[in-house]
Amino acid sequence: MSRVKVLLFIIAVYAILAGLCLIVPEDGIELGGVSLQFPGIKEVASSLAPKAKQPASPSPEELLEQRLSEIRVAENNKFKSYFKDNPARIHFPDDDVTLFDPFFRALENAGNKSVRILHYGDSQIEEDRISSTIRTGLQSKFGGGGPGLMPFGRPYYTISASQSSTANLYRYLVFGEGGRRRDGRYGIMGQCARMDTSVYTTINSVKKSTSPSKHFQRLTLLAGNIGGSLNVKCNGKQYKLQEASDPSGVARIVVDLPDSSTSVRFSAWGSADIYGMQLDDTLGVSLDNIPMRGCSGTIFTSINSSQIKEYVRNDNVRMIILQFGGNSMPFRKTPKAISEYKASIEKQIRHLHSLAPNACILFIGPSDMSVNVKGRMVTYPHLPMMVDSLKAAANNAGAAYWDLYSAMGGEGSMVKWVKARPSLAGTDYVHFTPKGAEAMGNMLFESLMLYYDYYSWRKKGNRKI
Repeated sequence: MSRVKVLLFIIAVYAILAGLCLIVPEDGIELGGVSLQFPGIKEVASSLAPKAKQPASPSPEELLEQRLSEIRVAENNKFKSYFKDNPARIHFPDDDVTLFDPFFRALENAGNKSVRILHYGDSQIEEDRISSTIRTGLQSKFGGGGPGLMPFGRPYYTISASQSSTANLYRYLVFGEGGRRRDGRYGIMGQCARMDTSVYTTINSVKKSTSPSKHFQRLTLLAGNIGGSLNVKCNGKQYKLQEASDPSGVARIVVDLPDSSTSVRFSAWGSADIYGMQLDDTLGVSLDNIPMRGCSGTIFTSINSSQIKEYVRNDNVRMIILQFGGNSMPFRKTPKAISEYKASIEKQIRHLHSLAPNACILFIGPSDMSVNVKGRMVTYPHLPMMVDSLKAAANNAGAAYWDLYSAMGGEGSMVKWVKARPSLAGTDYVHFTPKGAEAMGNMLFESLMLYYDYYSWRKKGNRKI
Protein backbone atom coordinates (compact mmCIF):
# COMPACT_ATOMS: atom_id res chain seq x y z
CA MET A 1 0.00 0.00 0.00
CA SER A 2 1.33 3.39 -0.99
CA ARG A 3 2.06 6.10 1.57
CA VAL A 4 -0.75 8.25 0.14
CA LYS A 5 -3.31 5.48 0.73
CA VAL A 6 -2.03 4.99 4.32
CA LEU A 7 -2.39 8.69 4.99
CA LEU A 8 -5.92 8.72 3.53
CA PHE A 9 -6.84 5.70 5.70
CA ILE A 10 -5.61 7.44 8.89
CA ILE A 11 -7.51 10.61 7.99
CA ALA A 12 -10.66 8.55 7.38
CA VAL A 13 -10.33 6.83 10.76
CA TYR A 14 -9.96 10.19 12.53
CA ALA A 15 -12.95 11.52 10.62
CA ILE A 16 -15.07 8.55 11.72
CA LEU A 17 -13.94 9.00 15.34
CA ALA A 18 -14.68 12.70 15.19
CA GLY A 19 -18.15 11.89 13.87
CA LEU A 20 -18.76 9.47 16.70
CA CYS A 21 -17.60 12.13 19.18
CA LEU A 22 -20.29 14.45 17.78
CA ILE A 23 -23.06 11.83 17.56
CA VAL A 24 -22.64 9.94 20.86
CA PRO A 25 -24.21 11.84 23.83
CA GLU A 26 -21.95 12.84 26.71
CA ASP A 27 -23.77 10.44 29.06
CA GLY A 28 -23.31 7.51 26.63
CA ILE A 29 -25.65 5.00 24.90
CA GLU A 30 -27.57 2.25 26.72
CA LEU A 31 -27.48 -1.10 24.80
CA GLY A 32 -28.95 -4.10 26.55
CA GLY A 33 -28.23 -2.81 30.00
CA VAL A 34 -24.69 -1.83 29.03
CA SER A 35 -23.62 1.80 28.92
CA LEU A 36 -21.27 2.70 26.04
CA GLN A 37 -19.15 5.83 26.60
CA PHE A 38 -17.20 7.74 23.99
CA PRO A 39 -14.86 10.70 24.56
CA GLY A 40 -15.91 14.14 23.42
CA ILE A 41 -14.02 16.39 20.98
CA LYS A 42 -12.38 18.39 23.80
CA GLU A 43 -11.10 15.24 25.53
CA VAL A 44 -9.62 13.91 22.32
CA ALA A 45 -8.02 17.25 21.51
CA SER A 46 -6.48 17.52 24.98
CA SER A 47 -5.10 13.99 24.74
CA LEU A 48 -3.42 14.87 21.44
CA ALA A 49 -1.96 18.17 22.72
CA PRO A 50 1.67 18.05 23.86
CA LYS A 51 1.95 17.53 27.65
CA ALA A 52 3.61 20.18 29.83
CA LYS A 53 6.64 18.77 31.60
CA GLN A 54 5.78 18.10 35.26
CA PRO A 55 8.40 18.85 37.93
CA ALA A 56 9.93 15.78 39.46
CA SER A 57 8.32 14.94 42.82
CA PRO A 58 10.70 15.06 45.80
CA SER A 59 12.17 11.86 47.11
CA PRO A 60 11.09 10.73 50.62
CA GLU A 61 14.43 11.98 51.97
CA GLU A 62 13.97 15.38 50.30
CA LEU A 63 10.39 15.61 51.57
CA LEU A 64 11.47 14.84 55.14
CA GLU A 65 14.20 17.48 55.00
CA GLN A 66 11.71 19.99 53.59
CA ARG A 67 9.27 19.31 56.45
CA LEU A 68 12.04 19.53 59.06
CA SER A 69 13.21 22.81 57.58
CA GLU A 70 9.68 24.19 57.83
CA ILE A 71 9.52 23.09 61.48
CA ARG A 72 12.88 24.72 62.22
CA VAL A 73 11.72 27.99 60.70
CA ALA A 74 8.51 27.86 62.76
CA GLU A 75 10.47 27.13 65.96
CA ASN A 76 12.91 29.92 65.21
CA ASN A 77 10.05 32.36 64.65
CA LYS A 78 8.55 31.33 67.99
CA PHE A 79 11.82 32.03 69.83
CA LYS A 80 12.47 35.28 67.97
CA SER A 81 8.94 36.52 68.67
CA TYR A 82 9.46 36.03 72.43
CA PHE A 83 12.92 37.61 72.37
CA LYS A 84 11.58 40.66 70.56
CA ASP A 85 8.24 41.41 72.18
CA ASN A 86 7.64 39.57 75.46
CA PRO A 87 7.79 41.79 78.58
CA ALA A 88 9.53 38.98 80.49
CA ARG A 89 12.33 38.64 77.95
CA ILE A 90 15.97 39.26 78.85
CA HIS A 91 17.63 42.28 77.23
CA PHE A 92 21.11 41.48 75.90
CA PRO A 93 23.81 43.86 74.68
CA ASP A 94 23.31 44.29 70.93
CA ASP A 95 20.48 41.70 71.19
CA ASP A 96 23.13 38.97 71.35
CA VAL A 97 21.20 36.03 72.79
CA THR A 98 24.37 33.89 72.69
CA LEU A 99 25.81 35.85 75.64
CA PHE A 100 24.70 33.17 78.11
CA ASP A 101 25.97 30.21 76.05
CA PRO A 102 29.05 29.71 78.30
CA PHE A 103 26.77 29.61 81.35
CA PHE A 104 24.46 27.10 79.68
CA ARG A 105 27.42 24.89 78.75
CA ALA A 106 28.52 24.96 82.40
CA LEU A 107 25.02 23.94 83.50
CA GLU A 108 25.06 21.00 81.11
CA ASN A 109 28.35 19.86 82.64
CA ALA A 110 27.26 20.42 86.25
CA GLY A 111 27.13 16.67 86.82
CA ASN A 112 30.91 16.59 86.31
CA LYS A 113 31.91 19.98 87.72
CA SER A 114 29.79 21.98 90.15
CA VAL A 115 28.51 25.39 89.06
CA ARG A 116 27.85 28.35 91.34
CA ILE A 117 25.60 31.40 90.95
CA LEU A 118 25.79 34.50 93.13
CA HIS A 119 22.54 36.41 93.64
CA TYR A 120 23.14 39.81 95.24
CA GLY A 121 20.24 42.12 95.93
CA ASP A 122 18.53 44.52 98.27
CA SER A 123 15.76 43.67 100.75
CA GLN A 124 13.61 42.37 97.88
CA ILE A 125 15.54 39.06 98.09
CA GLU A 126 15.83 38.79 101.89
CA GLU A 127 15.00 35.41 103.46
CA ASP A 128 16.00 33.69 100.21
CA ARG A 129 13.00 35.07 98.34
CA ILE A 130 13.22 34.83 94.54
CA SER A 131 16.65 33.14 94.86
CA SER A 132 15.15 29.96 96.34
CA THR A 133 12.72 29.58 93.43
CA ILE A 134 15.45 29.96 90.83
CA ARG A 135 17.68 27.57 92.79
CA THR A 136 14.95 24.94 93.01
CA GLY A 137 14.34 25.09 89.26
CA LEU A 138 18.02 24.83 88.34
CA GLN A 139 18.81 22.06 90.84
CA SER A 140 15.76 20.07 89.71
CA LYS A 141 16.91 20.31 86.08
CA PHE A 142 20.71 20.13 86.37
CA GLY A 143 21.32 18.49 89.78
CA GLY A 144 22.73 19.79 93.00
CA GLY A 145 21.44 20.46 96.50
CA GLY A 146 21.75 22.65 99.56
CA PRO A 147 20.84 26.30 100.17
CA GLY A 148 24.36 27.55 99.45
CA LEU A 149 26.12 30.37 101.31
CA MET A 150 24.88 31.93 104.54
CA PRO A 151 26.35 34.18 107.26
CA PHE A 152 27.87 32.74 110.44
CA GLY A 153 27.44 33.57 114.09
CA ARG A 154 23.94 34.99 114.35
CA PRO A 155 20.34 33.73 114.28
CA TYR A 156 19.35 33.49 110.64
CA TYR A 157 16.12 32.31 109.04
CA THR A 158 15.17 31.90 105.40
CA ILE A 159 12.38 30.06 103.64
CA SER A 160 14.97 27.35 102.92
CA ALA A 161 16.86 26.89 106.22
CA SER A 162 17.12 28.13 109.78
CA GLN A 163 20.29 28.70 111.78
CA SER A 164 20.73 29.01 115.53
CA SER A 165 23.95 30.00 117.26
CA THR A 166 25.13 30.29 120.84
CA ALA A 167 26.79 33.62 120.09
CA ASN A 168 25.84 36.76 118.18
CA LEU A 169 29.25 37.77 116.88
CA TYR A 170 30.44 41.26 115.99
CA ARG A 171 30.08 41.91 112.27
CA TYR A 172 31.91 43.98 109.67
CA LEU A 173 29.72 45.05 106.75
CA VAL A 174 30.48 46.90 103.53
CA PHE A 175 26.87 48.17 103.52
CA GLY A 176 24.46 49.41 106.17
CA GLU A 177 25.21 49.51 109.88
CA GLY A 178 28.30 47.64 111.06
CA GLY A 179 32.03 47.88 111.38
CA ARG A 180 34.12 48.98 108.40
CA ARG A 181 37.42 47.51 107.24
CA ARG A 182 40.15 49.56 105.63
CA ASP A 183 41.51 46.55 103.77
CA GLY A 184 38.07 45.69 102.32
CA ARG A 185 38.30 42.09 103.54
CA TYR A 186 34.59 41.54 104.06
CA GLY A 187 34.47 38.31 102.07
CA ILE A 188 32.24 37.44 99.16
CA MET A 189 29.06 38.31 101.09
CA GLY A 190 30.25 41.81 101.90
CA GLN A 191 30.15 40.93 105.57
CA CYS A 192 32.11 38.82 108.04
CA ALA A 193 31.87 37.80 111.70
CA ARG A 194 34.79 38.15 114.08
CA MET A 195 35.10 35.06 116.29
CA ASP A 196 37.24 35.00 119.46
CA THR A 197 35.24 32.43 121.41
CA SER A 198 33.50 29.07 121.13
CA VAL A 199 30.35 28.90 119.07
CA TYR A 200 27.84 26.08 118.67
CA THR A 201 25.80 26.24 115.48
CA THR A 202 22.82 24.24 114.26
CA ILE A 203 21.36 24.50 110.76
CA ASN A 204 18.10 22.81 109.76
CA SER A 205 16.32 22.67 106.43
CA VAL A 206 12.75 23.87 106.51
CA LYS A 207 10.70 20.73 107.14
CA LYS A 208 7.89 21.38 104.67
CA SER A 209 10.30 22.08 101.83
CA THR A 210 10.38 19.65 98.91
CA SER A 211 13.15 21.50 97.08
CA PRO A 212 16.46 19.77 96.27
CA SER A 213 18.09 22.45 98.43
CA LYS A 214 16.63 20.70 101.48
CA HIS A 215 19.37 18.05 101.20
CA PHE A 216 23.13 18.59 101.25
CA GLN A 217 26.35 16.60 101.53
CA ARG A 218 29.00 19.14 102.46
CA LEU A 219 29.62 21.95 104.95
CA THR A 220 32.31 24.52 104.13
CA LEU A 221 33.50 27.33 106.40
CA LEU A 222 35.30 30.27 104.78
CA ALA A 223 37.72 32.02 107.14
CA GLY A 224 40.67 34.39 107.26
CA ASN A 225 42.69 36.61 109.56
CA ILE A 226 43.22 33.55 111.75
CA GLY A 227 44.92 34.14 115.08
CA GLY A 228 46.70 30.86 115.78
CA SER A 229 44.12 28.40 114.42
CA LEU A 230 40.47 27.80 113.77
CA ASN A 231 38.97 24.51 114.97
CA VAL A 232 35.74 22.81 114.00
CA LYS A 233 34.19 19.64 115.40
CA CYS A 234 31.37 17.94 113.53
CA ASN A 235 30.02 14.37 113.67
CA GLY A 236 32.84 13.32 116.00
CA LYS A 237 35.64 14.55 113.73
CA GLN A 238 37.85 17.56 114.40
CA TYR A 239 39.27 19.88 111.77
CA LYS A 240 41.98 22.50 112.20
CA LEU A 241 42.76 25.44 109.96
CA GLN A 242 45.92 27.51 109.93
CA GLU A 243 46.36 30.89 108.27
CA ALA A 244 45.63 30.80 104.55
CA SER A 245 48.44 30.78 102.03
CA ASP A 246 46.28 32.34 99.31
CA PRO A 247 46.89 36.08 98.75
CA SER A 248 43.20 36.66 99.42
CA GLY A 249 43.65 35.47 102.99
CA VAL A 250 40.70 33.08 102.55
CA ALA A 251 40.99 29.47 103.71
CA ARG A 252 38.39 26.70 103.92
CA ILE A 253 37.40 23.92 106.27
CA VAL A 254 35.43 21.31 104.30
CA VAL A 255 33.31 18.81 106.24
CA ASP A 256 31.81 15.85 104.39
CA LEU A 257 28.34 14.99 105.64
CA PRO A 258 26.15 11.91 105.21
CA ASP A 259 24.29 11.81 101.91
CA SER A 260 21.00 13.72 101.87
CA SER A 261 21.58 15.44 105.18
CA THR A 262 18.86 17.88 106.20
CA SER A 263 20.56 19.24 109.33
CA VAL A 264 24.03 19.75 110.76
CA ARG A 265 25.38 20.73 114.17
CA PHE A 266 28.99 21.71 114.79
CA SER A 267 31.18 23.62 117.20
CA ALA A 268 33.89 26.11 116.28
CA TRP A 269 36.53 27.79 118.41
CA GLY A 270 39.60 29.90 117.90
CA SER A 271 40.25 33.37 116.56
CA ALA A 272 39.26 34.20 112.98
CA ASP A 273 37.12 36.21 110.60
CA ILE A 274 34.36 33.95 109.29
CA TYR A 275 33.23 35.04 105.82
CA GLY A 276 30.34 32.59 105.67
CA MET A 277 29.49 28.92 105.42
CA GLN A 278 28.17 26.85 102.55
CA LEU A 279 25.81 23.89 102.51
CA ASP A 280 25.98 22.16 99.14
CA ASP A 281 26.15 18.91 97.24
CA THR A 282 29.49 17.89 95.78
CA LEU A 283 28.21 18.33 92.20
CA GLY A 284 25.40 20.15 90.44
CA VAL A 285 24.22 23.73 90.85
CA SER A 286 24.58 25.96 93.91
CA LEU A 287 22.98 29.38 94.20
CA ASP A 288 23.97 31.82 96.95
CA ASN A 289 21.35 34.28 98.20
CA ILE A 290 23.19 37.43 99.39
CA PRO A 291 20.73 40.12 100.52
CA MET A 292 22.02 43.61 101.35
CA ARG A 293 19.26 45.58 103.04
CA GLY A 294 19.34 49.26 102.12
CA CYS A 295 22.12 48.77 99.57
CA SER A 296 22.08 50.44 96.15
CA GLY A 297 24.54 47.98 94.58
CA THR A 298 27.50 50.37 94.39
CA ILE A 299 29.69 48.58 96.98
CA PHE A 300 31.58 45.93 95.02
CA THR A 301 34.56 48.16 94.36
CA SER A 302 34.87 48.46 98.17
CA ILE A 303 35.29 44.69 98.67
CA ASN A 304 38.83 43.33 98.49
CA SER A 305 39.29 42.26 94.86
CA SER A 306 41.49 39.26 95.67
CA GLN A 307 38.72 37.83 97.87
CA ILE A 308 36.14 38.11 95.11
CA LYS A 309 38.53 36.55 92.59
CA GLU A 310 39.38 33.70 94.98
CA TYR A 311 35.73 32.78 95.52
CA VAL A 312 34.85 33.01 91.83
CA ARG A 313 37.83 30.84 90.89
CA ASN A 314 37.56 28.26 93.67
CA ASP A 315 33.78 27.75 93.41
CA ASN A 316 33.41 28.00 89.62
CA VAL A 317 31.04 30.97 89.69
CA ARG A 318 29.49 31.15 86.21
CA MET A 319 26.75 33.69 86.78
CA ILE A 320 26.37 36.78 88.96
CA ILE A 321 22.87 38.22 89.41
CA LEU A 322 22.64 41.80 90.66
CA GLN A 323 19.21 42.99 91.77
CA PHE A 324 19.28 46.65 92.78
CA GLY A 325 17.69 50.02 92.14
CA GLY A 326 14.72 49.98 94.49
CA ASN A 327 16.56 51.72 97.32
CA SER A 328 17.60 54.56 95.02
CA MET A 329 14.11 55.23 93.64
CA PRO A 330 12.80 57.55 96.38
CA PHE A 331 15.92 59.72 96.36
CA ARG A 332 17.16 59.90 92.76
CA LYS A 333 14.35 61.83 91.11
CA THR A 334 16.10 64.11 88.61
CA PRO A 335 17.68 63.13 85.28
CA LYS A 336 21.07 64.19 86.66
CA ALA A 337 20.77 62.04 89.80
CA ILE A 338 19.60 59.05 87.75
CA SER A 339 22.45 59.54 85.28
CA GLU A 340 24.97 59.55 88.13
CA TYR A 341 23.51 56.33 89.51
CA LYS A 342 23.62 54.77 86.03
CA ALA A 343 27.35 55.59 85.81
CA SER A 344 27.96 54.06 89.25
CA ILE A 345 26.18 50.82 88.35
CA GLU A 346 28.03 50.57 85.06
CA LYS A 347 31.31 50.96 86.96
CA GLN A 348 30.36 48.14 89.37
CA ILE A 349 29.45 45.76 86.56
CA ARG A 350 32.68 46.42 84.69
CA HIS A 351 34.59 45.85 87.93
CA LEU A 352 32.91 42.47 88.50
CA HIS A 353 33.53 41.49 84.88
CA SER A 354 37.24 42.15 85.38
CA LEU A 355 37.32 39.93 88.49
CA ALA A 356 35.07 37.20 87.11
CA PRO A 357 35.70 37.08 83.34
CA ASN A 358 34.12 33.63 82.97
CA ALA A 359 30.89 34.60 84.71
CA CYS A 360 27.86 36.00 82.91
CA ILE A 361 26.20 38.94 84.64
CA LEU A 362 22.46 39.53 84.79
CA PHE A 363 21.17 42.79 86.27
CA ILE A 364 17.59 42.89 87.58
CA GLY A 365 16.14 46.36 87.85
CA PRO A 366 13.51 47.64 90.29
CA SER A 367 9.92 46.45 90.35
CA ASP A 368 7.01 48.79 90.04
CA MET A 369 6.83 50.92 93.20
CA SER A 370 4.00 53.18 94.30
CA VAL A 371 3.88 56.53 96.06
CA ASN A 372 0.89 58.38 97.48
CA VAL A 373 -0.12 61.31 95.27
CA LYS A 374 -3.25 63.19 96.42
CA GLY A 375 -4.61 60.12 98.14
CA ARG A 376 -3.91 57.70 95.28
CA MET A 377 -1.12 55.13 95.05
CA VAL A 378 0.60 55.63 91.70
CA THR A 379 3.88 54.58 90.11
CA TYR A 380 6.85 56.81 90.92
CA PRO A 381 6.91 59.28 87.98
CA HIS A 382 10.63 58.83 87.39
CA LEU A 383 10.65 55.02 87.65
CA PRO A 384 10.51 54.38 83.85
CA MET A 385 13.50 56.70 83.42
CA MET A 386 15.38 54.76 86.10
CA VAL A 387 14.55 51.45 84.39
CA ASP A 388 15.75 52.66 80.99
CA SER A 389 18.96 54.05 82.52
CA LEU A 390 19.80 50.84 84.38
CA LYS A 391 19.07 48.79 81.27
CA ALA A 392 21.51 50.97 79.33
CA ALA A 393 24.10 50.73 82.13
CA ALA A 394 23.94 46.94 82.16
CA ASN A 395 24.09 46.54 78.38
CA ASN A 396 26.87 49.13 78.03
CA ALA A 397 28.95 47.15 80.52
CA GLY A 398 28.37 43.82 78.76
CA ALA A 399 25.67 42.49 81.10
CA ALA A 400 22.14 41.32 80.40
CA TYR A 401 19.14 43.08 81.93
CA TRP A 402 15.84 41.66 83.18
CA ASP A 403 13.11 44.29 83.39
CA LEU A 404 11.21 43.37 86.56
CA TYR A 405 9.04 46.46 86.18
CA SER A 406 7.73 45.40 82.76
CA ALA A 407 7.58 41.71 83.64
CA MET A 408 5.11 42.38 86.48
CA GLY A 409 2.89 44.58 84.32
CA GLY A 410 4.49 48.01 84.12
CA GLU A 411 2.89 51.25 85.31
CA GLY A 412 0.31 50.77 88.06
CA SER A 413 0.94 47.05 88.42
CA MET A 414 2.12 47.26 92.05
CA VAL A 415 -1.34 48.40 93.16
CA LYS A 416 -2.86 45.37 91.41
CA TRP A 417 -0.34 43.05 93.07
CA VAL A 418 -1.19 44.45 96.49
CA LYS A 419 -4.94 44.03 95.86
CA ALA A 420 -4.60 40.50 94.46
CA ARG A 421 -6.02 37.67 96.54
CA PRO A 422 -3.90 36.17 97.88
CA SER A 423 -1.84 39.34 97.97
CA LEU A 424 1.33 39.30 95.88
CA ALA A 425 2.88 42.45 97.38
CA GLY A 426 2.87 44.14 100.75
CA THR A 427 1.04 47.31 101.75
CA ASP A 428 4.30 49.26 101.58
CA TYR A 429 3.78 49.01 97.79
CA VAL A 430 7.46 48.06 97.40
CA HIS A 431 8.14 44.50 98.53
CA PHE A 432 6.67 41.26 97.26
CA THR A 433 4.97 38.82 99.59
CA PRO A 434 6.45 35.29 99.61
CA LYS A 435 3.76 34.35 97.08
CA GLY A 436 4.66 37.27 94.84
CA ALA A 437 8.39 36.61 95.15
CA GLU A 438 7.80 33.00 94.14
CA ALA A 439 5.82 34.16 91.12
CA MET A 440 8.61 36.50 90.02
CA GLY A 441 11.26 33.83 90.63
CA ASN A 442 9.30 31.39 88.49
CA MET A 443 8.91 33.97 85.74
CA LEU A 444 12.64 34.64 85.64
CA PHE A 445 13.50 30.94 85.75
CA GLU A 446 11.10 30.09 82.92
CA SER A 447 12.42 32.97 80.83
CA LEU A 448 16.00 31.87 81.47
CA MET A 449 15.12 28.30 80.47
CA LEU A 450 13.57 29.49 77.22
CA TYR A 451 16.95 30.96 76.31
CA TYR A 452 18.52 27.66 77.35
CA ASP A 453 16.09 25.82 75.06
CA TYR A 454 17.12 28.13 72.23
CA TYR A 455 20.77 27.39 73.00
CA SER A 456 20.03 23.64 72.90
CA TRP A 457 18.03 24.06 69.69
CA ARG A 458 20.93 25.87 68.03
CA LYS A 459 23.32 23.14 69.13
CA LYS A 460 21.35 20.63 67.06
CA GLY A 461 22.48 22.33 63.88
CA ASN A 462 19.99 25.17 63.56
CA ARG A 463 22.46 28.05 63.83
CA LYS A 464 21.93 29.19 60.22
CA ILE A 465 18.18 29.70 60.57
